[in-house]
Amino acid sequence: MVANWRQAGSKTAIGFILVAILCYGCAGGQVESGGQPLQAVVIDEYMLTKAGFTPYKPNMETPKTQALLDALPSGQVTAFTGDGKVYHAYPDKGANILYVGDQDAYDKYVSMAQGKRVCQRVEAPDSSGFWGCFQELQQQRTR
Repeated sequence: MVANWRQAGSKTAIGFILVAILCYGCAGGQVESGGQPLQAVVIDEYMLTKAGFTPYKPNMETPKTQALLDALPSGQVTAFTGDGKVYHAYPDKGANILYVGDQDAYDKYVSMAQGKRVCQRVEAPDSSGFWGCFQELQQQRTR
């Protein structure tokens, strides 16, 4: 009889743990990164990368990139225009990565979404900071 109680207690404990894991998994979208649900951030980054956006990880040699990443709004793609070119930047502040893509990459990102949530696109009021950052990234890449 005691063995049955122990076995029942073990099954109850295991059941409780499984329910807790399931509930945590369902609430997983509530964990936020930069004001955005973590699941949405991961999906956005995956689609941006597949669409052709390049991830850049700022470091001590790229202070302009770090400043731009810090200044951009979370969960949004910011468009920068200059000299007839358009580039788009998406910051992942939690992982400290800046995703940069051209107009073709952005168009591919939007077409890949097909009914899924797409990051809001905003136009940068001043693109000069981006172009300084982009030149810094290009120099860093050639080293």
